[in-house]
Amino acid sequence: MRGVLAWAGLFLTQSLYAGGTEKVLKLTPAGEIQRAEFRCLSFSNQPPSAVLMLCPGQNGDGAEFLAGEEWKTFAKANNLALLIPGFVSGDEELKSGRGYFVASRGSGKMLLEALKLAGWSDIPLLLYGFSGGAHFTISFAAWSPGKVLGFCAYSFGWWSPPPANLQCPAIIACGQFDAARYGSSFAYFQAGRRQGSPWAWASIEGQEHDPCPKLDAFVREHFRSLLHSQVKDRVTVDNVRKTLVKGSAGDPLATSVLPSESILESWQTLHHP
Repeated sequence: MRGVLAWAGLFLTQSLYAGGTEKVLKLTPAGEIQRAEFRCLSFSNQPPSAVLMLCPGQNGDGAEFLAGEEWKTFAKANNLALLIPGFVSGDEELKSGRGYFVASRGSGKMLLEALKLAGWSDIPLLLYGFSGGAHFTISFAAWSPGKVLGFCAYSFGWWSPPPANLQCPAIIACGQFDAARYGSSFAYFQAGRRQGSPWAWASIEGQEHDPCPKLDAFVREHFRSLLHSQVKDRVTVDNVRKTLVKGSAGDPLATSVLPSESILESWQTLHHP
């Protein structure tokens, strides 16, 4: 069953499938943004606990996130809605630090409009971005920190300093063989830890600049833990020894923070200093 609705500034298609509803919102391009589409998947008639936004690489449409069942199964099990943006900006604009990578240049407002149209304006966000999607993830989290429950930014090449009020839990990750982005990603992690942000670093052994199923699985564990734990459950771990830090919090630049000890073993398996 499929419906189509169009008016100024928006083209919407809606379809039903086993287990849920999918809407595709197409907003009118503007300025440095040549395409702004959002796939919105709901799995319940009840309001979701959070909206999980999966942000693909540069100018991607995010189809890879739905190629398997893992993300949909995770969303159903944790009462989440899925939102997959499909932004496009010119390559030169993106390389110059403009375009949709930068939330303040239009993409942030487009995301908020999509959330409003989907009926999710007042629901917190979980963000997971790879490469170009990671640029948008860290930019949006900095631009609207009050909307973000947690995020993962995987493999990005440049950044602006995170604001002091960006204090939600996060994973900052990069593959060890992604030489062009490893140092930048790690430096951003340290910038956040320097100001006390409860972030975890994940250095992924043998990984190049590609999607990483191992990281996907850990992100799901981290987000599940975040949804079902409290601030008092957080633990600090040593990034080199990969052990719990007892007593004092340790050097923030050399430690990570996990939302609970329940995912310690998974982080130890994924992270290779």
